[in-house]
Amino acid sequence: MRIIFFGSGQFTLSIVKKIEEEFTLLGVVITKPRPRGRGLKTSLPEMAQWAQSVGIEVFTPDNPNEKTFIEDLSELKPDLFVLSSYSHLLTNELFNVPKHGGINIHPSLLPKYRGAAPIQRAIMAGEKKTGITVIFMDEIIDHGGIIIQKELTIEPDDTYNSLLLKLSFLGTEIISDVIKSIEAGDYKIMKQNEQQKTYAPKIKKEETIVNWQESTEKIFNLIRALSPKPGVRTTFRNKELKIISAARGDKKVDPGVIHIEKRKLYIGTSDGSIILKEVRPENRSVITGLDFINGFRVKEGEVIG
Repeated sequence: MRIIFFGSGQFTLSIVKKIEEEFTLLGVVITKPRPRGRGLKTSLPEMAQWAQSVGIEVFTPDNPNEKTFIEDLSELKPDLFVLSSYSHLLTNELFNVPKHGGINIHPSLLPKYRGAAPIQRAIMAGEKKTGITVIFMDEIIDHGGIIIQKELTIEPDDTYNSLLLKLSFLGTEIISDVIKSIEAGDYKIMKQNEQQKTYAPKIKKEETIVNWQESTEKIFNLIRALSPKPGVRTTFRNKELKIISAARGDKKVDPGVIHIEKRKLYIGTSDGSIILKEVRPENRSVITGLDFINGFRVKEGEVIG
């Protein structure tokens, strides 16, 4: 099977490496990198750097649906497109290029959590399970027929990072068998139940701000959904403080009020408290909650947020 992969990011890297091991990976297509930082430098994501290191061509089209790009891919004579974590919608004209069309590896139990942030949204919602769904793609986002679906338990202390790695491993485990079944024509398609669909849009900046009047569970889910990046934001002494990791507290503290006990930093919620384990003060590196107490001489009863 001659395959072209669309996408990049931490979730996709091990999946792409598995494809390269067992099939013919003709190239990878990534979103064109944008200049970042003070120097406005452009750098390729880790997956693209790996692809170049093993001699695989990297494509960075402004629009993958442009006629000239479609013609370029057609000349490679691919059998299948595989997509995951790619920010452009693809047209049927592009799907018609490979012999077997295109498949999408999505980190949710579709039709739940269609969209850009399925892992974060599932944790934020307090879901107990998620999974991997592989679908044949069409022109509607995360809409096509299901080839395979595998469930995964969301553990109580899973963060975005830990759950992403588990889902990536699960996707890597199943991708070879999925591709081989497509090549052999030995698969069944199950339609998605549109009545069960939910959406997982990209996380907005204002959603990263914690409201200490919320419940412990809701705040804890928000923190772990955005850990380690971008991190939940609050304020301390009129400066931004990012919360990188936390735990549920066992003390009842007034919302937003600091309580220090046994070298632990508690922040009150509407029904309990949160223990701050790692934080990032404005213009500083990540430090532990204890280092924050000592370094900033945090006082009992100060207010945060």
